[in-house]
Amino acid sequence: MKAPVAIVFANLKGNLGDFAILHAMLVDLERKRSGHPVHVYSQGFVSVDRARLAAFRKVAPPFELAGTTFTDNHRFQRLRVKIARLFRLRQRYQASRIRSLARNATSDAETFSRYEGVYIAGGAQWTGENSGVSMFATLRAMAAHTDRIFSYPVSVSSSLWKVNTRSGLAADFSHIQAPLIARDSTSEAMLKELGLDAVLGADCVFSLAEIGKRVEAASRGKPLRVLLVVTSQEAVAISGALQRLRSHGISIALLTTCESEDFAVQKPSAEAHGAQFLAPLTWQDTVAEMKASDVVITNRLHGLILASFAGVPVLPLTDRSKVLAVVNDAALPLKISNLAYLNVEIVKEAVERRAEIVSKIADYRDRAQSKLRSPILDEWA
Repeated sequence: MKAPVAIVFANLKGNLGDFAILHAMLVDLERKRSGHPVHVYSQGFVSVDRARLAAFRKVAPPFELAGTTFTDNHRFQRLRVKIARLFRLRQRYQASRIRSLARNATSDAETFSRYEGVYIAGGAQWTGENSGVSMFATLRAMAAHTDRIFSYPVSVSSSLWKVNTRSGLAADFSHIQAPLIARDSTSEAMLKELGLDAVLGADCVFSLAEIGKRVEAASRGKPLRVLLVVTSQEAVAISGALQRLRSHGISIALLTTCESEDFAVQKPSAEAHGAQFLAPLTWQDTVAEMKASDVVITNRLHGLILASFAGVPVLPLTDRSKVLAVVNDAALPLKISNLAYLNVEIVKEAVERRAEIVSKIADYRDRAQSKLRSPILDEWA
């Protein structure tokens, strides 16, 4: 049997975008590391959504869930972080936490020496305090035992500077085999600013386009159907949008791609206004609901990517920087900056301009696919 490979930092808390990232990695590893068993280590600081994990296993290439990465869950951690912020000691405190966790984890991290390669799940989770500490410390601990550490496309944001020193970031990221693949130009520039060998790629979820295109549409009724795929919205904003659209006979459904984040606000809002609330188990189920809709409104990056698979007009809500970047890069003709601007007129305009919008988002998808890069070199396949 061939030596196993590992995927680390998989986020299994129930975010379908993160499951799609893992799916894309598993497909790539199955193709280029055929015969190597895949062991997945999930993020240690979040719980696992067992229902969505079970649904994911039915549609994804096989893997073994081998455990979690390392965390430092101290009893008074939140209080300590607050104190560090108060006295402007966030960088020093972050550095001390990383050093301490890496030191404590190094012995257990020896298990990673047995892998043919260790592959870091792409995403933007380096930025936070708890998540950043876990990831950088785990990276240091693994690097004490192996240099076969690679990464799928990642994003970083300017908030990374707030809690980490640049010298520390450069040293930690250098444990990953070059070149580092950035999934957007801003991340590429930031990584290069640290003196790292970075190249521009694209979100690996774009590699799932052909699978997404084959998904069958969900069933639907006759009225004009709007699918609202948003997060981090106040209940009053959602209720206002529902009232404005439903008063014109539009069928509107709220769909969350991360139930743990959105349920508390969106489920009661949907029930109060007689709207459908959907919490799919898989990203493919999300695409099916998109295909059964006339317009998709979303402020999630992976909502835009999945909509590009569905071939449906998308009306982006640009209150998140990642979505605004896609709108600009794709030159999408319609957008709203706030749910307060969602009304029947702009929905009908999106329907009328269906061909134009679908064409532009498809062109953006195709350009992104042309930029896809894998950390597994072709000669290794």
